[in-house]
Amino acid sequence: MGILLTMRASERDAERPIHRRIQSRSRLFAALFSGLLWLTSAATALLVLAALFYAGSHVYVGAEGVDIVFGGAAPTNAVPLASLEARFRIGGAFALAAQMVPAILVLANLRGLFRLYAAGTVFARENASYIKRIGLWLMIYAVAPFASVMLLTLLDSVVDRAWFHVVEVQALVLGGILMVVAQVMEAGREIELDRDGFV
Repeated sequence: MGILLTMRASERDAERPIHRRIQSRSRLFAALFSGLLWLTSAATALLVLAALFYAGSHVYVGAEGVDIVFGGAAPTNAVPLASLEARFRIGGAFALAAQMVPAILVLANLRGLFRLYAAGTVFARENASYIKRIGLWLMIYAVAPFASVMLLTLLDSVVDRAWFHVVEVQALVLGGILMVVAQVMEAGREIELDRDGFV
C-alpha cells in the first residue's frame, strides 16, 4: 500500500527509474507553473492598474473587446480607454480581476500538485485535494466572464460584452473531469485503507 498511496522516499524507491523520472519531470513542471503563476499575476495586476489609471491614447475599448493601436486609425465602435467614466473603468478592472483570479488559482494549485509529485507523494489525500481544487477553479474560470458581465450590466458599468469564448466551455468540461478524477482517487485510497484494515 505504501507504494500505491504515497511514493515516499525510501532509499530503494528513490533509486527506481520510474520514481526518478516522475520526480525530475515534476520538478520541471513545478518550476514552469511557478513561472506562469508569477507572470500571470504580474500581468493581471498591470492590466488592472491600466484599466483604472491609463491616460494614454493607444488603448480603445468597445462592446467587442479591447484594441491597442499604434499609428493606425481608431477602431470603429470603440472609444479611448482614457475617455471612459470612472464607473466603466472600475467595472472593467473588476471584470478583468474576476476572470483572471481563477486562472491564477489554477496555476497555484498546479504548482502545489507538482511540488508534491517532485517530493515523492503521488496518490495521497493531498494530491486528490489539489486536483479537486484545480477542477473547481477551472469551472469558476469558465463561468466568471458571464457572471461578471451580467453583474456589471445590472450596475450599468459594462463595456466589454464579449464574454463567451470556446475556452470557457473547455475549462468547464476539464474542470468537471478533474473533479471526477479526484473523487476516483479518494475512493481508491479508501478502498486501499479498508483492505489494509482487514489484513
